[in-house]
Amino acid sequence: MLHASHLSNAPSEQTLLLASVLENTEVGVVVVDGSERAVYMNSSARNLLHAPDGAMPEWVAPHLDPMLEALSRAEQTVERWVRDEMVLRVRARPLSRHSGLTVLEITVCQVAGGRHVADQLARGLQIPISDAKLLALLWRGMSNDEIAQTLGVRVGTIKSRLFRLYQRLGVKRRPAAVLRAAEILSA
Repeated sequence: MLHASHLSNAPSEQTLLLASVLENTEVGVVVVDGSERAVYMNSSARNLLHAPDGAMPEWVAPHLDPMLEALSRAEQTVERWVRDEMVLRVRARPLSRHSGLTVLEITVCQVAGGRHVADQLARGLQIPISDAKLLALLWRGMSNDEIAQTLGVRVGTIKSRLFRLYQRLGVKRRPAAVLRAAEILSA
């Protein structure tokens, strides 16, 4: 596993700062080498891929092989990976032209599930069930308009409820809220 000291030959304060930023970003970041081995995986990626030890899980290989093949013909590739009830959006691009390393950026696109997801979120995050239902809709990848339509309220109402939900969760944006939900639902 690549650590901050491996990001360059001579680790500097800038390198350590970069590693710190990557570790805590809301997007899953994985750097893979030519043999498809993870040389770096941030905490968001470990949560989304269910890889607590930072090693690339076996279920990823069938998705990663064709993606890296397509990357040899394009500057980047974007695919959706399905794992259990979750759909992940994965963007792959070379770290640099000659490094032989590929960066994967991973976000949650959509998640299936019903009432049990909201119940689990309410218990795990100790939030009201109404907030948990809202978070479950975010978890499924719904837009503000889709959430408003589903709940039969105005979009402005959804925006203000999301603002309060983000405050309760201690996050600032939608991806961070979805990652908090991922932590609870994958535990």
